[in-house]
Amino acid sequence: MKKLSSFILLLTIVLNFNSYAGPFTDDFAKCLVTKTTNQEKTDLVKWIYVTISFHPQLSQMSNLTAEDVEMANIRVADYMTNVFAYKCNDELNQAIKYEGEESVFYAFELLGELAMGELMQDQGVTAASELFIQYVDLSIFADLFSDF
Repeated sequence: MKKLSSFILLLTIVLNFNSYAGPFTDDFAKCLVTKTTNQEKTDLVKWIYVTISFHPQLSQMSNLTAEDVEMANIRVADYMTNVFAYKCNDELNQAIKYEGEESVFYAFELLGELAMGELMQDQGVTAASELFIQYVDLSIFADLFSDF
């Protein structure tokens, strides 16, 4: 079961990987990954959670307060300011200069994936991510993956 969850997560990351990143974008992404603290990664994931909770199909599932939303926005704004202006400013400027503004989106996509990957390592999150498996007809997947 755990292998199936890991396979699905890996497949999602591979399919979302932007193969058009150049060396300056890679440097910016490396800077983000190495200079972003675990707390900042958590803040980023919280902000993503808060943001998607506004989708009409998810809003009824959330009990976030206005203060929760404001704090998530403040924390991510502080992080973005810090990383753009100080931590990775040189790498950011080079990436934009030589590879365009889309390099910023690629780098943050990678950072978001890594942050989510770290959160998925939590035992509770891992267990919750596998709850759906009890409703899957595993014989279908066994046939699909029998050649691997």
